[in-house]
Amino acid sequence: MTVALLQAFAYSVSDLLLGIVTYAYYVLFGFIIASILFSWFPGYPANRFLQLVYDAARAVADPILMPIRSRIPPLRIGGFGLDLSPIIALLGLWIARRLLTTLIELFIRPVVG
Repeated sequence: MTVALLQAFAYSVSDLLLGIVTYAYYVLFGFIIASILFSWFPGYPANRFLQLVYDAARAVADPILMPIRSRIPPLRIGGFGLDLSPIIALLGLWIARRLLTTLIELFIRPVVG
């Protein structure tokens, strides 16, 4: 019923799913990048808008990054540590996006259009 309704309004289910996967990827990518940028500046932001962005970035990125951080310690280079968890998370997100788009294109698009 839902598929027929979507197709009646000229929507392709596979294109809709591809759009959702792509949109979710870029949203998570942006939150992880924002989390990286906020980690470069220690301390809580004084501006109310930046506080909201900081809290949102941490709320979305930390559940993704914390399991990776708990298993892979920071890389010690000289006097500082390099956190590899954002790089691994972004690589994992990219792989997940490619896998999902391939599955949608190969298995869902031929069935529902």
